[in-house]
Amino acid sequence: MKRNILFALQLLSTLFALSACATPLTYSAKEIRGQIVDAETNEPIENAVIVAQWILFEIGVGHHKRLHIEETVTDKNGSYTISAWGPKIHPPLTKLDREDPMLAIFKSGYAPLRLYNSTDRSDSLRASEWDGRVIKLKKFQGNLEDYADRIRRTISDGLPEEGKEWKSFPRMILALDAENRHLKSLGLKKGYRATTFNIEYFDEADKAFLKRFEK
Repeated sequence: MKRNILFALQLLSTLFALSACATPLTYSAKEIRGQIVDAETNEPIENAVIVAQWILFEIGVGHHKRLHIEETVTDKNGSYTISAWGPKIHPPLTKLDREDPMLAIFKSGYAPLRLYNSTDRSDSLRASEWDGRVIKLKKFQGNLEDYADRIRRTISDGLPEEGKEWKSFPRMILALDAENRHLKSLGLKKGYRATTFNIEYFDEADKAFLKRFEK
């Protein structure tokens, strides 16, 4: 009897959360355009890698999964474009995490950034507050260990590692791996890593996939 009451309460809680969220049947996203420049010189930064993620929150569970992931790199003018997408079916018992999309930006030698919208939204068509804006990256000031830790916490830890979702951001994985090897060559202490992705342990098929995105 107690179990039935507990189940009923949990069900009511979930239904209440769903009605409160008033989530749509599908999700779509607008195109995002922007420019990335050096914070001191205002010169454009080429080949900065940007990964945009629209992250679903599983109601009543607390887990997260990705509805959409897209990667791009800046051109010689520091400009980038993240394509519009959708509509995609809204999976049941989920909602897009607040402040989506999350933008992760990495360029060797610069402090990595993770950017969000500043306000929650609940509409079907999603947009980024960073669309049309100039983003300034600062050169990182600190030791190698602090830099590797900052990359891992800001970029690597926010990327999905399970399954094959990493295939949505191969350039970021390659950039992080190259940076990790570079930092080790400069004397990065053993045990520190700039990325949680270790290409050394990828199987041959996955290594071949990544090789397609090498310059």
